[in-house]
Amino acid sequence: MKSLLNYLLLIIVLQSVSLSAFSQKEIFIKEFQFELKKISANQYENEYFVTITLNKNSIYKFTVLNHIGDFPGKAVVQILDGNQLVATNAMDDKYFEKFMFKCTKTGFYDILIHFKDNKSGSSLIKQFLVQ
Repeated sequence: MKSLLNYLLLIIVLQSVSLSAFSQKEIFIKEFQFELKKISANQYENEYFVTITLNKNSIYKFTVLNHIGDFPGKAVVQILDGNQLVATNAMDDKYFEKFMFKCTKTGFYDILIHFKDNKSGSSLIKQFLVQ
């Protein structure tokens, strides 16, 4: 039930943010490149993890460019506040190459990136501040 509520909240945030974002400008902040040429038996070696600071009442846009080189994998980007998933670009069978996140509190957030279906891949994820 909690997962369903988080999913519905994510959809509402994405829809409201995407409608208001058309007339707003985007300021590039950072990019993350993740390449996984070989799948490891140790699952932690198949993930990319970084901690970033996000600010309250700011809207962030993340874009995912997959298939850099000749790799089949699609990057799944997860934004975590502690152990709680607050945004992602993949839910069940739905996958988004762009997604937005409205930050509700200033603090450190973890970005966790892995490839769907345990495939190898090479992806570039860009982070923007939307004004």
